[in-house]
Amino acid sequence: MDEAQALSLMKSPHDIRPGIWRNGVMQIWITRTCDKKCFGCTQGSNLGGKPAMMKVEQFAKACDSLKGYFGVIGVFGGNPCTHPDFDEICFELRQRFPKEQCGLWSNNLMGKARAARITFNPAVSNLNVHLDTNAWAEFRRDWPEARVFGVDQDSRHSPPYVAMQDVIEDEGERWRLISACDINQYWSAMICVFRGELRAYFCELAGAQAMLHAHEPDYPDLGHCVVPGWWDKPMSAYADQVRYHCHACGIPLRGYGALAVNGDKEQVSKTHVNIYKPKDRQRMVEIVTSVDQLRDGVKYVTSYYANGVAEPCQR
Repeated sequence: MDEAQALSLMKSPHDIRPGIWRNGVMQIWITRTCDKKCFGCTQGSNLGGKPAMMKVEQFAKACDSLKGYFGVIGVFGGNPCTHPDFDEICFELRQRFPKEQCGLWSNNLMGKARAARITFNPAVSNLNVHLDTNAWAEFRRDWPEARVFGVDQDSRHSPPYVAMQDVIEDEGERWRLISACDINQYWSAMICVFRGELRAYFCELAGAQAMLHAHEPDYPDLGHCVVPGWWDKPMSAYADQVRYHCHACGIPLRGYGALAVNGDKEQVSKTHVNIYKPKDRQRMVEIVTSVDQLRDGVKYVTSYYANGVAEPCQR
């Protein structure tokens, strides 16, 4: 498969994704700060370094750029509830979108239940407490409508920073895998902050890669300017992002990975090894040079909760 063929099969931010909430999700990333350090976090909340924060005025501009978007508007992290201006961010969201369209991606309310309860629709929120019984109790007490999970079962995270370009030489095979990527087909695009400026990406992993490498002077800024309607373009408009970020991603490999809380090691390849310095300095990091190190894979990366108990499947 070549680039043009892959792009023809991929989902643009404006495309309908049947079977997910409101047929699409658009994440607005506000921080990678998190009270957890889950193995294989797509946003690097398991890694050291000072996380950025989206400013309230930037968040408002991000919301304005999504006028007319039909899907879920997700407030995303990290754990968004750790943001010092979470209440103000929720206020800005409520001014622009109905509650039924607003989703929260959080593992712990951190005392922010009131703002969350009046802002977000629990039916389109992702609330995985990652085995934290105290967080579970806070959700049940202060936001009883919330659809919380993960108190009694660990999730499995496929390693996102084992770059395909490091372990698969055949470019045509990489394009084939990219064309069927679980995140692209089933999940979300993202607005985030790159070097202090708002940027939009067709994929939340592309945005995460850019932010984690932003300190590298030669790292390219391929994000789109966040202006009204940036999301309402064909996939060809994001070709530069796909060409650079997808080959540097591990999600299409569907590696077996590690349990989010009770994992035994992180996996990374040479493309990203310079950023892979875990918050837990005692955590084992394995440098992956062959797909054989990933074991047989998971069926869908996006089914991370079910993957927690699933046996590996044949790649």
